[in-house]
Amino acid sequence: MDCFNLNISDLGDKNYLYPIIGFCGLCMTYLGNKFVRPTIFSLGTILSMGSSYKLTELIMHQFKYNDCLVKCGISVVSGFSGGYLALKLYKLTYFALGFVCGGSAGYVLHELIFCKYKLGVVYNYDIVFWLSMGIPGIFSGIVSTYKEKELSIMTTSFVGPLLLIYSFNQFTHYYNLYAFIPVYILMSSTGLYVQHRKYKKDKLQITYSGNK
Repeated sequence: MDCFNLNISDLGDKNYLYPIIGFCGLCMTYLGNKFVRPTIFSLGTILSMGSSYKLTELIMHQFKYNDCLVKCGISVVSGFSGGYLALKLYKLTYFALGFVCGGSAGYVLHELIFCKYKLGVVYNYDIVFWLSMGIPGIFSGIVSTYKEKELSIMTTSFVGPLLLIYSFNQFTHYYNLYAFIPVYILMSSTGLYVQHRKYKKDKLQITYSGNK
């Protein structure tokens, strides 16, 4: 997103949106279940804004036309529209969150275990790669649509670290899979613990208040 590049001391041109995405990922990891609707809206907005920007940039490049204001305007409008739709179509959103959660776990397993198995290539990736992400992703997505409250804890604690690591990678251009995987596992596990503990505490308070 070259329209948003800013000079930050000696770091050169950086995109100020990436720290915001990283902050959203951090909040999602540890507070996602507490702010479910804002989390869904933020995630839908971020995904829609990023994808619409890239698509607009691609289309404008084909027509040899470049206007930063047009690209930014379309991406902002599409971003907020995507966030609104994510709230309205919350069942589909929960499935998507569950799919990303299961797919993320499958990706980690592929990189650690299944990458040595080869079954042919489909769209530049091995079939084992797609199976490793698709099977747990679909299963987790289906379960998420029926266990919304509980599994929102799991999905946000898995998706949040992805956003943080992605934004860090894009902002610093640093990539080390052996460093990212332990950080991802640590953040996911601690986020899951913190959110689950808060959920149990709130549930006990509701039960106690009801009995009283």
